[in-house]
Amino acid sequence: MEPLLRIVDELERRDEEAAAALAKIEALQAEVVGTRARAAEIAAFLAGLPDALVAREADERAAAESQREAAAALAEAEADLARAQERGRDDARIAAERAVQHARDAVREAELWIERARHERTLLEREADARRGDAERLVAGVAPLAERLAADPRIATAPPAGPGLDGVVDWASRARGDLLLARAGLATERDRVVREATELVASAVGEPLPGTGVAGVRERLTRPPRT
Repeated sequence: MEPLLRIVDELERRDEEAAAALAKIEALQAEVVGTRARAAEIAAFLAGLPDALVAREADERAAAESQREAAAALAEAEADLARAQERGRDDARIAAERAVQHARDAVREAELWIERARHERTLLEREADARRGDAERLVAGVAPLAERLAADPRIATAPPAGPGLDGVVDWASRARGDLLLARAGLATERDRVVREATELVASAVGEPLPGTGVAGVRERLTRPPRT
């Protein structure tokens, strides 16, 4: 029994090492996938930023033009009201007062439009500054991440291919593939350990090992035989 238990010790050690390596690979996978997604998202935002800024500026110009037109309409309506008051006709005065109120409402709406357009442009510019900062940190963080992958002999990952966010996306795409290969290799290694454990139990007690792991091997080998 002692030689069999030494084999079990070896199988358990190999299984624990493979499981720990697999957990490490999966953690790196999540980090690489997250890095790629973030880099692609920031790159897409920055690529569309010039057009977005042009659209915000056009909105501001349209709002300013609307405000000028509304102010001119208000001045005209106030002049009409003054003339109606001079004539003393109540119906004309009431109509002119209504027109003045409508013109004032239009001026206020245009002013609110201007404020909203300026606010949206300010928010966009702030977001652009934040995204540029995120991009710098992301690019700077790729080298240490690449070093961590390169330190694992199971992962054959080359250094980043180029600078900037495009370099991050390119590297992360290749690293993701390398990690998938490493993960598949570890899964195969664990399957091999399970197969060896199953064969060990079958040869020792004449029964297959229930389950899909090696955790029950020691208990099955040391269990008293059935009577």
